[in-house]
Amino acid sequence: MLDHVPDPANATPYTFWCERSTYASEDLDEPDCFVRYSVGTPELAIQRIRDEARTLLDELPEGAPRPSLGWAEGVGRVRALGALYGGRTCGFSLRHGEGWSEWVVQPYLEVGVDAEASAALPAAEDAPCGVCVLCRREGR
Repeated sequence: MLDHVPDPANATPYTFWCERSTYASEDLDEPDCFVRYSVGTPELAIQRIRDEARTLLDELPEGAPRPSLGWAEGVGRVRALGALYGGRTCGFSLRHGEGWSEWVVQPYLEVGVDAEASAALPAAEDAPCGVCVLCRREGR
């Protein structure tokens, strides 16, 4: 059934760049919070996204609708892992109360010390807002 998922032991060496944009309202054009980070495996990327999504949902008032996290669990998770191991970008979104968040994970081939190739990679940056639930929980 899961034959389409590449074997991680034989996978191409990628670094996985992750971005999260969090908006307090759907009326906003710019995110309140933007965070970028890299991880070494697709599993770590999906786990962090799932943890962040659960944190956002935990902050909803009791009785508020709770969307499914099917894209980060079960079959959705397996498909995302297969795509990332295959070198394809994945995107996820989640509505939480009045706000919403988007995650994008992009695989980049790992490069050696070649300065020209390294310049093509996005710089790791972490610019948390300090206001959203995720930044407050991480003590930023």
